[in-house]
Amino acid sequence: MLKMFKQFLFMLIVKTACCQENVLDVAKKLGANQLVKLLQDAELSSVLKGKGPFTLFAPTDKGFSALPADVLDKLSKDKTLLKQVLSYHAASGVKLSSDLKNDQLLETLDNSQKIRINVYDGKVFATGSQVILPDTNASNGVVHMLNKVIYPVPTENVVALASKTPELSTLVYAVIRGKLQKTLTEGPFTVFAPNNAAFQKLPPGKLSDLLSNETALVDLLTYHVVSGTFYSSGLKDGMEVPTVEKSEVRISVNGDTVKVNDATVVQADISVTNGVIHVIDTVLMLPS
Repeated sequence: MLKMFKQFLFMLIVKTACCQENVLDVAKKLGANQLVKLLQDAELSSVLKGKGPFTLFAPTDKGFSALPADVLDKLSKDKTLLKQVLSYHAASGVKLSSDLKNDQLLETLDNSQKIRINVYDGKVFATGSQVILPDTNASNGVVHMLNKVIYPVPTENVVALASKTPELSTLVYAVIRGKLQKTLTEGPFTVFAPNNAAFQKLPPGKLSDLLSNETALVDLLTYHVVSGTFYSSGLKDGMEVPTVEKSEVRISVNGDTVKVNDATVVQADISVTNGVIHVIDTVLMLPS
């Protein structure tokens, strides 16, 4: 009990002191040294020292260290990309954690892109990255510490991104044949996207039969789509999630392995502007 009280008192002192400092000073004090340095490199420091107000989603130094070496190298050499990524971590206005709602979109310094907020079991996520220390006030806004960097910044919707992903070419062709392109630009959606290898596992003739039967094809494809945004952190073992087709899919989680019915997620948490994509290794078959 005494330990908890000391921790509470420490955070109270930090938050009170931080109110006299801007969001960059606060972020640095909380351990976001790499973020502050990169903001200087990207010539964004002066903006975030300004009047604001701002809501800064600040990845920890550990979060930056977790990025692949080639990504860090790319960011260090491409100032335009660096500026885009960092601008995406700052929202206009003051948004306390109590203000944030599931699937809420926040305007960022890069006005063309928005941060997607999700709330799972009371935990707040910003485009898939978890807020691990919320609501540290600053003189010109508030800072929420993140466990990882939001990268890459989502700039395309489900259909546009899938169209540029070679391993999803069969799915994209099926979506076009099913005339679902417009639907999948809306949302927000969680798409369990079978890769090309998944379609190759279908019985001989099954895919061609589906492609020649628009009703059956649309039913199958919409069985892979869930309304709302469910990153991995929002998927729990035993969940039964209703799909756009109306039938449910069952989620199984065992350690780092996530399954949807009998399909395994082989690439998770691909952020898009209208939700998230999880690539799966098996086509989901409708309940008979």
